[in-house]
Amino acid sequence: MIDIAVRIIVYGAVVGGIWALVASGFSLIFGVARILNFAHGIFFILAAYLGIVLAKSGVNPYLATLISILFVGGFAVAIYTGLLARIKEHEVMVIIVTLAIALLVEQILIIIFGEHRISYPALISGVLRIGKTPITYKRILAFVVAVVVLALLELFIHKTRTGKMIMASSQNYEGALLVGINVDRIFIITMFLSAVLAGIGGVLYTQVFAASPAASLKALIFAFAIVILGGLGSIKGSIVAAFIIGYIITITNQFLGAQWAEFAALLVIIAILVFKPTGLFGVEE
Repeated sequence: MIDIAVRIIVYGAVVGGIWALVASGFSLIFGVARILNFAHGIFFILAAYLGIVLAKSGVNPYLATLISILFVGGFAVAIYTGLLARIKEHEVMVIIVTLAIALLVEQILIIIFGEHRISYPALISGVLRIGKTPITYKRILAFVVAVVVLALLELFIHKTRTGKMIMASSQNYEGALLVGINVDRIFIITMFLSAVLAGIGGVLYTQVFAASPAASLKALIFAFAIVILGGLGSIKGSIVAAFIIGYIITITNQFLGAQWAEFAALLVIIAILVFKPTGLFGVEE
């Protein structure tokens, strides 16, 4: 029984941490620019595949990871400046365009790599045993990195000048313009950060679990569902909701099997939203 409890606590924290990164990125860009970016899942899986390609071509895995994460950040900025900046006032058009980009990139990945699942080259190896429960260092790394990145995001948003401008732009667009904030520049920075968070999540996910191009859709659905559960635009809500979902997935997987895990998570999200439509930390518009 103790081994089961340890497994649930550790595995749930890992899953929750990874989804917290992805959902925080989705929440960040919506909270600031009011953009529902349906291409968000692509940053998640693209970082993983690019890192895998670079590592297999001989690049140091840590350097490959850094390059792939920065690449998806740059790719997101290119999408924003080239397309979304022109249509961001038209919500339906933004959804259509970002969804089309997501489907296009997913099909390109399928053509190049196929639909089979692949794993990220190990950034760390070894196993730690807690009692009789084996915990791979990859899972420990994923959790530690997720917590550190989320903590740095919190510090950046609330303690730096740029972070405070991001908060100001999210709270009052017109007011931010009036006090001289370059809101377009803030949107670009936010888009970059959003994709970087998703990219880190993708690398960590494929370290622990194998993934395929179709995982981009899974990442989008989970990020969207978690953000809604936490409250649209609330990064704090997204983090809390992600850990709730992480533990629901882990507990269900432990007692009912993997085939029920995601079903149970989405069912809980629906049940909570029935009683609190604004999400855990959302407010009425």
